[in-house]
Amino acid sequence: MAMNLHHLRYILLLLLCLLPLWLQAQVRVSGTHYELPSPAGVDHVYLFADLAANDAYIRYAGQGQVRWTDYNGRVVQQGQGAETLYPEDQMGYMLYVSDSLISSFFVIDYHLHRPDFSFATLTADMQCAQTLLDLNASLPPLAYVTPLGARRLIDRQATVTYTSLAWSEESGKSDSTQTTASAGVGGAWVDSTAVEIVQIKQGADEAVFSQTFAVAAPFRSTVFTLVIDPFATQLGYSPTTIESDEYAAVAVCAHPVSVTTTRGTNYENEPGRPIDETTLTGSAPLEVHFIANGNKPTALYYKWQIFKGSEMIAERYDEDQRYTFSDYGAYQVKCWVSNDMCVSDSTVFNLSVSESLLRVPNVFTPNGDGVNDEFRVVYRSLAEFHCWVYNRWGKLVFEWTDPSKGWDGNISGKPAAEGAYYYIIRARGTDADPKNTYHKVTKKRLPDIGVYQLSGHINLIRGH
Repeated sequence: MAMNLHHLRYILLLLLCLLPLWLQAQVRVSGTHYELPSPAGVDHVYLFADLAANDAYIRYAGQGQVRWTDYNGRVVQQGQGAETLYPEDQMGYMLYVSDSLISSFFVIDYHLHRPDFSFATLTADMQCAQTLLDLNASLPPLAYVTPLGARRLIDRQATVTYTSLAWSEESGKSDSTQTTASAGVGGAWVDSTAVEIVQIKQGADEAVFSQTFAVAAPFRSTVFTLVIDPFATQLGYSPTTIESDEYAAVAVCAHPVSVTTTRGTNYENEPGRPIDETTLTGSAPLEVHFIANGNKPTALYYKWQIFKGSEMIAERYDEDQRYTFSDYGAYQVKCWVSNDMCVSDSTVFNLSVSESLLRVPNVFTPNGDGVNDEFRVVYRSLAEFHCWVYNRWGKLVFEWTDPSKGWDGNISGKPAAEGAYYYIIRARGTDADPKNTYHKVTKKRLPDIGVYQLSGHINLIRGH
């Protein structure tokens, strides 16, 4: 029995808590309107598109003795059952049902508080990182009042739209809303619509409005369009819009890319030869083509600096650069673009030219199957190379000086006989000390770093 009483009390308490919510749910609002989300100090704030319209009203659709009052307690409407309130602008109301307070309301006629841009001006100040937009307009403040008399401003926002540039890595391909602005290597600059939301900071009673907005500086000349107030479109009005004069861009940006030159077909000889990367590794001599891809025509000047370690070894001012890294070591390449007002952030390429390497196989099979058909060496970062091949009687049958090439197993255009051939190789790596010279290979002397004196037998086999 005690358990049942406990449950009954709980159910009654729950009903008492839900009753006000149920009563509030009986309120119906007619006419084009927008309800401010989560207003402080009042239950509901409604912005009506136009209170002069006949369908703009608030109605309690439930049962009971209904009384509408203003904040001061003056009765403006009362009766038994459903009662309709035709509100006025900038007025607060209280809804009572059977002498119980159900909700508080504040009403604004947005039609009377729309921005007036008839004499508005929007000017843009040239800046490198940000563009400052100065707006002057007539903008009546929006505010509501709580039943306790506190006046609270309603935040307004402005949307700034303009055209800038964005880098597309799809070689200038863009979606249907973009057009190619300027093509480059590894991609292209394409027109891109920028949209920024800025907050309106308005005084409590100032109808004349003046404010400076900061937006990201565009990378091309454009027109700034400002649309103020997020409530207009929700209430069925065309947005209030103002445009600036044509703005000449000064902000500069670059998207430098690198294109490396690959030698030969043995990829073990050319490790890590990417295109359009800022981290490169490779075998010397490593030839790289650097392309700045500045945002033309705003970008006018170019600067490249090449460092080996902390020492700057080259500085150049052309838009594109070709440089051959001939020595082993770590390098940095930095790029800037600029004009008479602005300088871009630097882009840094990190390059690592590998230590020299030379390996020689002991067999090759020139049988036309596409696998190991030539006598080729595996190498990296060689500055000098010479290989001689002799037959068993000591006659020279082939020689070459390009390590990316090799011997195809022919002598004077005819297939050489199967068997062992003798080779001698002299090579020098880019990491070799210039003072080191070739010497007679003996067991008493260790080879110098980067200096290669090799000899041995290479077996020519034509079978599979």
